[in-house]
Parts: sequence; structure tokens; C-alpha cells
Amino acid sequence: MSHEYQITEFEFSKESDGFKEIDRFYSDSRNTIAIVGERPDGAFTFVLYQWDLTDAEYVGGGYWSCCELGGMFGAYSSAHSEAKQAILRYK
Repeated sequence: MSHEYQITEFEFSKESDGFKEIDRFYSDSRNTIAIVGERPDGAFTFVLYQWDLTDAEYVGGGYWSCCELGGMFGAYSSAHSEAKQAILRYK
């Protein structure tokens, strides 16, 4: 039996990711999201999450799973540019 699992809205958690969101953008398929932001120490970073259906039949749906962590950048533009490059690897 085939199920269609709708992608849920992504909710970013400043507490769990350790930085404040400044910008977000999605891959063309909208299955991957990049969050770019500023860390408490003033550095900029990004994180990518992918909509994961690996265990959908067991957990009753998909969920957003971290798939890539960015480094630390001195400028927002650098973190944003690296995140744009990183998200291109995901469909």
C-alpha cells in the first residue's frame, strides 16, 4: 500500500541549533531547507535539513532531519553563499 506523506512546515529551533535564524531558502523540490544565521559569538553559519521518509511507515509520516552543518564565517554573505552551494547537492 502506498502512502503520500505531506511535507510539514519546518520549525527552526534557536535553542537546539545554537544560532538565530536570519534567512531560509528551499531546494527546487522543497525537500531540503537551508537556514542561515548568526551565532551568539557573532560568527555566521548555516544548517540544512531534508524531509526524511526513511521510517515513514513506522512513525506515521516524514520528518525534518539535519543533513549538513555549515562552518563558521566572518560575514553573513559568506555563510549565505556556502549554504546556496550546499543545497544544490540535494534534489
